[in-house]
Amino acid sequence: MIYKLSRIVVKFGGSSIRNSFEDALELVQKFWEEKSEVVVVLSALKGVTDLLLELAERKSPELLEEFTNIHLAAAEKFGVNIDIEEELKELRFVLKNERAFPSKKAYTDHVFSFGERLSVKLFSSTLNDRGIESVPIDAFYLVETNGNFGNAEVDLEKTKNNLWMLEELLKAGKVPVVTGFLGKFNSLRTTLGRGGSDYTASVLGRLLNVRVVLIMSDVKGIYTADPRIVKNVRIIPFISYDEALIASKLGLKALHERAIEPVKNRVPLIFGRTNKWRLGTLVSNFTLKIPLITYKIIGEKAKIGVIGASCSVPYPVVEQKEEYTCFMVDKAELEDVLNEVHEVIFGESSSSSNNSELWAGI
Repeated sequence: MIYKLSRIVVKFGGSSIRNSFEDALELVQKFWEEKSEVVVVLSALKGVTDLLLELAERKSPELLEEFTNIHLAAAEKFGVNIDIEEELKELRFVLKNERAFPSKKAYTDHVFSFGERLSVKLFSSTLNDRGIESVPIDAFYLVETNGNFGNAEVDLEKTKNNLWMLEELLKAGKVPVVTGFLGKFNSLRTTLGRGGSDYTASVLGRLLNVRVVLIMSDVKGIYTADPRIVKNVRIIPFISYDEALIASKLGLKALHERAIEPVKNRVPLIFGRTNKWRLGTLVSNFTLKIPLITYKIIGEKAKIGVIGASCSVPYPVVEQKEEYTCFMVDKAELEDVLNEVHEVIFGESSSSSNNSELWAGI
């Protein structure tokens, strides 16, 4: 038997698989060559879940053809031969038989599943072509959930009983590539909510007693605010489980809100960027107490959360606790307010902000 130094779960997001496929493969290969036991968790290719949602609604042959072509083009690009006709045949059957499902959400969850199922097939096939024995695993056979279709919660005890198949593969030196986002309830497919692959990874990390769970995406880690909106954001190198849990529930885009609970005080999470392997944030019991700003869009309003900094704001406060403050702004104001809050908290100046005198107590 091959001696393994450690056991790791590594999750790759949809952008990583579509835009940084080679880097993702090389990272898994590196762990495997270092004799680590590796479980890979994958999202669907970027954009595919939205496409499947539209397909579930419209049942358009053109959309089905687009879905097919995306994966055939990816296979050609990655230099791998895969047969996806079985999945396409099932998808066509599901689209024609929506009434056979107990609810619209149950039907939609089944349609959603094809994105991750083809993603793992692509990735696993490529690993095998490189001489790394790999098996694609449909989480339908692993992850037991409740019946909240569209946003299901994992039953840890029932799921634990299914993980023998992963244990057998790991003992044989193989790399399981598991569909994220998916589960099962009473023989029906469920999904874990948007970003649910993080949740899958943390559940497997806990139940397999891994050394660390890596969450790899197109950003380096957790930042002080959304880097797509806020200028001069800072990476947070160390953040506690509690801080990350609060932030995820208040809208942190980098992490599914249920991903912390399974690993809290048990398994550290490391966030990194797949492209050129840049690791940025460790979630553990250690923290630097760096403030963090989150937001959620609620209709025409936005709920902003300030975590780790007390503040008095010129906007309606809707929730306030020792660890955080939440307030509401108009959706149209979101970008300006986020930048203004960030500037004030971190002592930055910006010519675009003329309202800093409105803020106090930070």
